[in-house]
Amino acid sequence: MAIYSLNLKSIGRTTHAAGTAGAHLLYIARPDAKAELASNHMPTDPNAARAWMNRAEMSDRKNARVADKVRLALPRELTPQQRMQLVRDFAQDLTGGRVAWFAGIHAQGKDAHNPHCHMVIRDRDIETDKRVLRLSDSPRDRAKAGMEPKAVEWVRAKWEEHANRALDAAGHHARIDRRSLEAQGIDREPTIHIGPQAAHVEQFVERPASKIKQTGNGRVIDYPQIDEGRTRKERHAEIIDLNIEKAMRSKSFRVRETAKVQREQARLDRQLENSLIGEARRRTRQHRMARAAYRDELKPIRESRKADEASLRDMFREEWTRRRKIVTDKHQEERSKLKAEHGRMGSRVMRAIDFTGRTKRRQENEKQALQDSQKQERAEMVAEYRAFKGQHQDNLNDRYAVMQRKVRAIHAPRLSDLADQRRDAEREADRQRQMRAAERDQAERLAEERIRRAEQIVRSQMVKGPKRDRGPSLG
Repeated sequence: MAIYSLNLKSIGRTTHAAGTAGAHLLYIARPDAKAELASNHMPTDPNAARAWMNRAEMSDRKNARVADKVRLALPRELTPQQRMQLVRDFAQDLTGGRVAWFAGIHAQGKDAHNPHCHMVIRDRDIETDKRVLRLSDSPRDRAKAGMEPKAVEWVRAKWEEHANRALDAAGHHARIDRRSLEAQGIDREPTIHIGPQAAHVEQFVERPASKIKQTGNGRVIDYPQIDEGRTRKERHAEIIDLNIEKAMRSKSFRVRETAKVQREQARLDRQLENSLIGEARRRTRQHRMARAAYRDELKPIRESRKADEASLRDMFREEWTRRRKIVTDKHQEERSKLKAEHGRMGSRVMRAIDFTGRTKRRQENEKQALQDSQKQERAEMVAEYRAFKGQHQDNLNDRYAVMQRKVRAIHAPRLSDLADQRRDAEREADRQRQMRAAERDQAERLAEERIRRAEQIVRSQMVKGPKRDRGPSLG
């Protein structure tokens, strides 16, 4: 069923590291997400889009907002083509065609049951380079500019409008509502968010344990108390079951029948997910054991290399000290000898009585020649030392490279086989999830047709039901 979910965040030069906006574009278009991409006024190719965004960021002032991120839950009732058209229409209406945006739809593999869209908006007019949407402005500044004061509420309302229009055009009765469940008068418990890290750990590693977290502003969140010993996923499933049970006691015939279908489909979803998660955890354990065995064999080699490198550094230090002392002593002796030669009485007298200055120039030339000669010798000494150091370092690297290659040759086939098995298993898991999603959609469509037929029978017979709408029997 269609749900409302919209998350709006910003990326700023002072709040995020340089290049964050461009990196987020690559995250949206990462290969394993199999994203459907769209854009306007900027490249659709992820690498070109990142380069474009990085150049744009460098032209901003140092405290500028670089981009806005929007994450949208897409209606499952729509086809992939209808979802893409919905995203394009929403982006066009939101930006007025005046600013650049980039969007990626994730609706395959593990996201088959949770289609959503990541959108990045670069709020700069393509002609004037001025801000258009002004999503970071205060309500007062937006009101002065003749805009909806609350930017987030304005974006949320536009998404609700476009999504419901697309559902209506596709012939679906489902609608989304940006208001809270309480504001809608719906007696249903809101579900909780499961972060990507927690989802990955539970799916591929182990059953995670809740931990106490502290936010950046110092707020402490006691997740163990909130989750009551359950994982976020288990608590989420419990809330769904509770809501379905409430719906099955509803006075509305449509709500009750829809809840029955949802309960059965949730059971089948969990049955498949539990099976896939068990296999994924088993593969993770195998891969970790193989990696651990590989690291255990490499550990003594690395420790031995570390010790040899320490000995080598000591030897290099001693060799450098010895060579530098030899050159330093030699040069000191040469400078002293030249100084003594120039300081003899005869040399001083000749320099004093030589009105042409030849003696003084000759002595200065001899001094400069000695300096140049010593500089060349020092350069040669450094080059010889570097060659000596490089030769011993290369010998060490070659010796341990042979040892590491031997260990790698033993473990590489096993690790490669496990990696191939994991890729094949993930492809198979994606296929099964897509089949389950198709079966779920088919079951929901059939249930919707049965409910409509039953409601038509009631209307045609003009039967007045009791206060509790029990509805006709669906057989």
